[in-house]
Amino acid sequence: MQPNRVKAALQAGEVVSGPIIGEARSFGTVKLMAVAGHDFLFLDMEHAMFDWETMVNLVQASLLCDICPIVRVTDLSYQLVARALDTGAQGVIIPRVDTREQVEAAVSYAKYPPVGRRGAGGEARNAYERRDVKTAIEESNRETLVIVQVESLAAVEIIDEIASVPGLDVVLIGPQDLSISMGLHGQFTHPDFVATLQTVTDACKKHGVATGMVEREAAAQQRWYEMGMQFLCTSTDGYMLLQSATRDVETIRGFVAG
Repeated sequence: MQPNRVKAALQAGEVVSGPIIGEARSFGTVKLMAVAGHDFLFLDMEHAMFDWETMVNLVQASLLCDICPIVRVTDLSYQLVARALDTGAQGVIIPRVDTREQVEAAVSYAKYPPVGRRGAGGEARNAYERRDVKTAIEESNRETLVIVQVESLAAVEIIDEIASVPGLDVVLIGPQDLSISMGLHGQFTHPDFVATLQTVTDACKKHGVATGMVEREAAAQQRWYEMGMQFLCTSTDGYMLLQSATRDVETIRGFVAG
């Protein structure tokens, strides 16, 4: 497994960024995001309609373009986590995590023995490069990112327990679901929501775990960066297209009407 530059950056206290990919199916989109300067791609299998054949192609394209591929699975299960990593992904995102036991299971599914219980096999997991078994396992256990999403008040209430699990790298806020759980539907600047995220960030920092946030607009990430967050998921491929197309339509209609 090639070195995971996102994991190295987070461990060094640096900030990384990347968009959520849910619509794109092409090498070109991967390349464009890499050329733009993003560090990772959040490849979404929870809400997007990807199949596994498409996913392995996007992951392998990401590795060729030196942009870190991270797959969000639909749920916490061994089959889904192992399959996501067998595409060659350098990280996995687990949604809707509410307990320490779920985090422990996520780490176990993502790591080979003696750290976890992941089964060894498949060519894509090593980017089709030949590795002896011992080297492949050691590289994967060292380089694979384990990310869990905190999306409920139940998780916030035990965030110290969640963040203390060995092998966890990032706690990523699921802002829509967390705001709904708080009765603040989409109010990401509400003082209570901001205070809750500060609680999460402080607890994670104590345990050496990075925190992250999802925002559509890059400018909105500044408040979370200033709070201490490092893993900034910014926009989606679909929203980028919508923004650009809307701007162009408004421009054309403006001079036509004028």
